Amino acid sequence: MAIIQVESLSKDYKGKHAVSDLNLDVRAGEIYGFIGPNGAGKSTTIRMIMQLAKPTSGRILLFGQEALRPSPELRRRIGYLPSEIRLYERWTGRESLAFTARAYGLKLDGTDFREQAGMLDLDLDKKIKSYSLGNRKKLGLIQCLLHKPDLLILDEPTSGLDPLIQRKLIDMLKRQREDGMTIFFSTHVLSEVERLCDRVAMIRGGRLLRVENVEGFSGARRHVFKVRFAGEEDRTRELGLREFDDGAFLKDGVHRFSADGPLGPVLRKLSGCEIVELTVERPTLEDVFMRDYEQEEER
Repeated sequence: MAIIQVESLSKDYKGKHAVSDLNLDVRAGEIYGFIGPNGAGKSTTIRMIMQLAKPTSGRILLFGQEALRPSPELRRRIGYLPSEIRLYERWTGRESLAFTARAYGLKLDGTDFREQAGMLDLDLDKKIKSYSLGNRKKLGLIQCLLHKPDLLILDEPTSGLDPLIQRKLIDMLKRQREDGMTIFFSTHVLSEVERLCDRVAMIRGGRLLRVENVEGFSGARRHVFKVRFAGEEDRTRELGLREFDDGAFLKDGVHRFSADGPLGPVLRKLSGCEIVELTVERPTLEDVFMRDYEQEEER
C-alpha cells in the first residue's frame, strides 16, 4: 500500500515553477529519501503533502485518501518536523512536550519522551530560549514522535546537529521503522540517505530526476579504479583509458577511471603493466548524484 501517493503535482509561484509534474509513491514501512540541493523544491513538496500549501495542479493521496484540503483526521496520523521550527521560548522543553501531548489527548508520562531525550542528549528542564538550533531540532523531533504516528515527515532534520547526535538520530529512526512507521526523509546530506533510506528520489529545479533503491544509486555494477603504475608518466593514451568514464591522469603515475560491468575486462587491460598500487571501489551516492546532475545540465 502507498502511504504517500503524489500524481502530476505542480506548484507555481508568481509564474515560476517551484514543482513541476511530480510523481511519487512511498510504501508502508519504508524510509524514503527525498534529496536535492537547497531550492530544489523539497520543502514546497512537503508543504503540499502536509496541506499547508495548495497545489497549482495534481493529486495527493495519504493512506489512500485524497489530501488536497486540510484534514485533522489525516494529520493525527502524521508527525511532521519542518526545516525551520518555531517554539514558545518561555517554556521549558518539558512544558512544550506536555502541551503537545495534551493536544493529542495523551499524558506525557505515557510516552517515550524520556528515552528519546536521553538518546539525543537533550536537557528538557532548560528554557527553549536558551536552546541552540540543534536542540530545537531535537525537541521538535521528540514532539512529532509523541503520538506514535503512522507516517513521519522530516524536512532537513539533521541541520544544526553535531555528527554524534546525527548518528543517534539515524539509529532512532531505524528503530521507529522497525516498529512499523513509514518515514519520508528530506535532506541534502547524501551520506545520511546512504546509511538510512530504502529508496531515494532525486529532485532538481522542481523536477523529479530519478527514483531508485539506494543500492542502485550507489553504483550497482559500476566500479571506480585508482591505479598507480611504476613510473610517473601519463599512460592514459597508451592503455586506452579514455574508453572508460572519467578517465584521468592525476599525478606521480596515478590514474583514475570508472567502468560498468564485470571487473575482468578492465583487469586484463591492466595486466601487462607494472602496478604499484590498485584500489577498486563502488561509487558513493554523492558520486552518482553529482554525475546525474551534470548529465541533466548538459541536456
